[in-house]
Amino acid sequence: MSDSTVYLQPAYILQHRPYRETSLLLEVFTRDYGIVSMLAKGVRKQKSKSAGLLLPFTALKLSFSDRGELKTLVGSEFVRQYPLERLALYCGFYVNELVQLFLHRHDPHPALFAVYRAALRDLTLGVGIEQTLRYFELDLLREAGYEVELAVAADRAPISPRERYDYRADQGWVLDAGGRASGTTLLALAKRDRLQDGIAAEAKVILRQLLDGHLRGRPLKSREVLATMLKHL
Repeated sequence: MSDSTVYLQPAYILQHRPYRETSLLLEVFTRDYGIVSMLAKGVRKQKSKSAGLLLPFTALKLSFSDRGELKTLVGSEFVRQYPLERLALYCGFYVNELVQLFLHRHDPHPALFAVYRAALRDLTLGVGIEQTLRYFELDLLREAGYEVELAVAADRAPISPRERYDYRADQGWVLDAGGRASGTTLLALAKRDRLQDGIAAEAKVILRQLLDGHLRGRPLKSREVLATMLKHL
């Protein structure tokens, strides 16, 4: 291995697809190198020890050649698996898609990497899935440079739990009797409170508006699949 090799980098596979007959192309979220594309040669061979490791929702330590845009995997070690099932599994794919859409390639986000790991843990436990997603979305917006003040209105007045607000991208939260966001929900999000049913539903609407403002019309495939699944639960 050359001096350009990165050793045992904490990582998660966000996406993988076959490449030629025996290899995989990987989109990988690493702690110190951000999102990188990686070629895993020969891992689809029957005798490959890495074949069952390079999957989403598995904590790994990867070694790879850091030359060029496409990295080459040279080693992988298993750390732990997050066995997501049913709704939690689709939520995991949603989280992975958000990471790929909002983060710039090769831009490290070690704080979000830790938040991502915690989100997988909470999704695996299956407790407070909606709350897990909302706070992950808020952390993602902050790390991507789109943090939104939740406790202060556009006029710099404190958000009031007795009022309703609407979000304007060029201003912030403005008073609006018919607005999507209640002050109660905004303050709960700001304080990272436990999201009860009514507040959780409104928080979902708020975060969707904030995310969609930056997606600029780009559809989320996982969101469409998740919505279809929820109709049949």
